[in-house]
Amino acid sequence: MAFGRSKNRRRQDSAQRNEAVKSAVRSKGPGVVKVLALTLTTGLLVWGGVETRKWALSSPRFELAAVSFAGLERASRVELLRLAALTKGQNLWTLDTGALERAMRQHPWVKKVEVTRRFPNRVSVQVSEHVPEALAVLGELYVLDEEGEPFKRVTPGDGLDLPLVTGVDRDGYVADPDVARQRFQAALEVARAYTSASPGKPERLSEVRMEGREVTLVAASGQEVRLGEGDSEVKLQRLARVRRELSARGLAAEIIHLDNRARPGWVAVKISSPASERSGSTKP
Repeated sequence: MAFGRSKNRRRQDSAQRNEAVKSAVRSKGPGVVKVLALTLTTGLLVWGGVETRKWALSSPRFELAAVSFAGLERASRVELLRLAALTKGQNLWTLDTGALERAMRQHPWVKKVEVTRRFPNRVSVQVSEHVPEALAVLGELYVLDEEGEPFKRVTPGDGLDLPLVTGVDRDGYVADPDVARQRFQAALEVARAYTSASPGKPERLSEVRMEGREVTLVAASGQEVRLGEGDSEVKLQRLARVRRELSARGLAAEIIHLDNRARPGWVAVKISSPASERSGSTKP
């Protein structure tokens, strides 16, 4: 009898093991299906992405048809397109906007540029140019922008009529560009203040002479205005009053001194000689 019970127990244990295996298979079945489904989905997505990319890179729908520019004044669209090697028919997906921007910035007048793809077949280019405010002699004649940066050499086609900033040479600029740029900025600030402080249409400024920290302005007529150091705006307002007084009296100044350090409020004027005296002739 003991033997029979042992045999029955083995049958029960075997049945329990078989049921456990079946239960395990049933419990893992959905997970296996999920893994297979996920693998299949991933494969389809990769395949679809590859096929979509092939289509996008070859479809005529994305061929460049037009390029629009904004902000151009001195640079031309033809020059910028040539620099960037941008032509109709190029695929928009293959365009490297960063490389296009770097290429267009090689144009001497271009300060900043932003290239944007406009799908399906257009590109827009926003350009910011240097604003010319003065000239400087740095071995050759250069154009200064509004930040005092000498950004290009002067060429005959520039057609610029701007004041000349002197007192900063090429050696000084090469030795310390930051200091030179600061001096250029100071000169430009004085030139702007000269324009804003003068009523009506001021006499054109020909030169801003930087002598150490002292500033001298030279008008187109040759008149020198020696501002000295500091308080430029106040001195230029005083200059406007002096010029009005001279004009009312029918006089012209050769040199106007506003650089008296001991008495800053004083003005000394050297009156120009009459034309007859300068030519050495006398009235009959």
